Amino acid sequence: MFAEKFYDFVRSFDAWRCTCCGEVVDPTILTNRARNNSLFLG
Repeated sequence: MFAEKFYDFVRSFDAWRCTCCGEVVDPTILTNRARNNSLFLG
C-alpha cells in the first residue's frame, strides 16, 4: 500500500491505496468498519 492525497469538492485528505487491488483506506473508513463489526458480533 502507498499513501496518496485525494481531493473532493470541499477538502483534501490522505489515505492508503493498495497497489494490487486499488482499495482505498482512510481513518473514516476504518472507524466505520470497526463500528459495523462490533454490531454483528452476537
